[in-house]
Amino acid sequence: MNARQEQGMNARGGFAALWQLTRRNLKIFLKDKANIFFSLLCPLIVLALYVLFLGDTQADVVLASLAAQGVTGAEDAVGAFCDSWMVAGVLSSATVTVPLCACGVMVQDRRRGIAGDLAASPVPAWAAPASYFLSAAAAGLVLSAAVTALAFAWLALAGSWCLSAADVFACLGVTVLSVVCSTALLVFVVGFIKSEGAFTGLNVILGTVIGFLIGAYMPLSMFPAGVQYFAACIPGTHAAGLFRNCLMGGALDGLTELSSPAFAEALADEFALRLNFFGHTAGIFAMLATVAGAAVLFLALLVLTRVLAARPARKARTSLREEKQ
Repeated sequence: MNARQEQGMNARGGFAALWQLTRRNLKIFLKDKANIFFSLLCPLIVLALYVLFLGDTQADVVLASLAAQGVTGAEDAVGAFCDSWMVAGVLSSATVTVPLCACGVMVQDRRRGIAGDLAASPVPAWAAPASYFLSAAAAGLVLSAAVTALAFAWLALAGSWCLSAADVFACLGVTVLSVVCSTALLVFVVGFIKSEGAFTGLNVILGTVIGFLIGAYMPLSMFPAGVQYFAACIPGTHAAGLFRNCLMGGALDGLTELSSPAFAEALADEFALRLNFFGHTAGIFAMLATVAGAAVLFLALLVLTRVLAARPARKARTSLREEKQ
């Protein structure tokens, strides 16, 4: 057997191990129903706040602004606009919190010594880290797709459906991009966490504040400029802005027909369809570039850290082979 054939067999074995490890990680996450619930807790809080408090308040504010311009009878259009804003917050928060909870398998494996066993096994060093990323991304995509379907059903049943086919496909594309970006960032960060206590703390803190930072609980325009600038440095905030443009564009066009383009522009700024990035306006293309760039950056950092971490194990294996020879 020549070296090329041996490399081919090792590659096939590595991908087989990657598939099995990814399935194993995903099954562990999906079997834990409590973990699934807490991964969707932030989207549920967004929904509850909107239904109980924020929905009527926001609708009343917009209707009062329209009434000041002499526009009446816009209740349905305003309701569709506010419902779409809520759905954008639900989806954007789900694409962050689900991959975060799915990363808990990494910490469990370290505590139980499974990570060390994998490092000492014939499994390629890249297979385990790649499986954590793929399983967290798969969990994020599966649950986010379910949340998206429920959100679309909500809009349709509430009479707030203002989406075109292009809007639907754009929303699905943003979901995939946001999940990949969030997973890359979170797997990179969780890779430095060694204990389940520290991971639980991260989960609680991030799950609590992410709804505020991405503007899911209330529009970012209501926060001080410093908070807006800080939020604009978070990729999830830009992903939330993309969701709003996909989901709220049709409803905003309806309000434009009832009022004026100037009013619609002001409303778009107030509800963060465009972000305030240190005094500059970040539109759709800037937000898209930010999310895609963050995904590439953290994927590169993830690969780099795993390559550096695998060097000692690779040297140990090489030394062991030399001793046997």
